[in-house]
Amino acid sequence: MLIPTLMFSQRWKLSRSEYSYGIGVANYFGDIGGAIKTDASGFADIDMANTRPTLAVGYRYKLHERLAVKANLTYANIHGSDVESINEGRNNTFSTNMFELNGHIEFHITKEKNIVSYKTMSMRGKLRKFNVGLNVYMFAGAGVAYFKPKALDNLTNDSRFIDNKNFGVVVPFGIGVRYPLTTISSIGLEFGRRFITSDYVDGFNTESSEAKDVYYFTVINVSYKIKRKSNSRKELRF
Repeated sequence: MLIPTLMFSQRWKLSRSEYSYGIGVANYFGDIGGAIKTDASGFADIDMANTRPTLAVGYRYKLHERLAVKANLTYANIHGSDVESINEGRNNTFSTNMFELNGHIEFHITKEKNIVSYKTMSMRGKLRKFNVGLNVYMFAGAGVAYFKPKALDNLTNDSRFIDNKNFGVVVPFGIGVRYPLTTISSIGLEFGRRFITSDYVDGFNTESSEAKDVYYFTVINVSYKIKRKSNSRKELRF
């Protein structure tokens, strides 16, 4: 005889809030570094040697079964170098410590399926789980970033290097997936692109530059639900 611990279609309302911790990598596209080919663009322009780590914390709140809002604070080390790029002879290198604070809205393409636990007498009370599934969502939002570029190699002697333009407005968007681990935790992978209003993340701007700097975060995160404190009778009211 199966005895589900949660039997209601709107059980997501019982745990709307959650916090998360993440670790990942950052990739940068700007005026320093890039691909060795002049016609490379997009992912072909990624320089894996200059990939650097990120750390993130977040708070998420569900507005609806398919809609949520989330606040994120991310630290990233962003790095770029002309080594093995079209501008290798220039030999400019930079490193930036960045802090980004943003808020975004998530739209869940697939409904989030939480683990439901139950016991069965035939299995001697052993815990069983079902209803798990992969959750896919898209997100977009806005935020601000603080960064402090440091010149390395030949960039230290370049008069065009500027390290006092340290703020920018950020527009993040991307896609993510989540998978439940327990009734209160899940693991996820999130990939997001950032447009920023500054062209000085690298502290360097050339006359031929036609666009602002862009960077990407790829983050693996673990989330924990904050369950609402209430008695069982109140929890049945929607």
